[in-house]
Amino acid sequence: MYCGIDLAVRRKTAVGILINNEIKIIELTINEEIIESCNRAKVTAIDSPLSHHNGFRNVDKELIKRKLKVLPPSFMKKLVERAIQLKDRLNNVIETHPTSSMKLIGLNWRELHEIKDYVDAALCAMTAMAYDLGYAEEIKADDGTIYLLSTKFPYEIKRKNYFEFYLKGPK
Repeated sequence: MYCGIDLAVRRKTAVGILINNEIKIIELTINEEIIESCNRAKVTAIDSPLSHHNGFRNVDKELIKRKLKVLPPSFMKKLVERAIQLKDRLNNVIETHPTSSMKLIGLNWRELHEIKDYVDAALCAMTAMAYDLGYAEEIKADDGTIYLLSTKFPYEIKRKNYFEFYLKGPK
């Protein structure tokens, strides 16, 4: 089982649970619900910085050098604080950025679903799986690591229904 969290502060958090190449999306409100849903995950990937920093971190600057757009942690202090709380309570948590993953793999979220948060949560779960299987692209600096989906990941995401996606493959 892999878990992907498109973390939010003012709205519900979309969580993708990936089991046997199927991703179910659930919307959760409080940290306890997220922890309960993801506590058995082999890897959990969160779409949020996992550390505080004033301005851009060096790892963010590495993404920017690759023409990927990110916000500095100081622009989203409450989100980062919540991500740190989850990281401290879950096992094997990694940071990801699904919008950058979409750019790398050439995916337009609008072609997959009308709700971007659901696609982000699904891509976070896929990144957790890719990380576990050795297919994630690692962007590393002295102040953090961000994992992204790469074109080497042998599965393709497809929509099953409103709250479910599946992985087609391997390619």
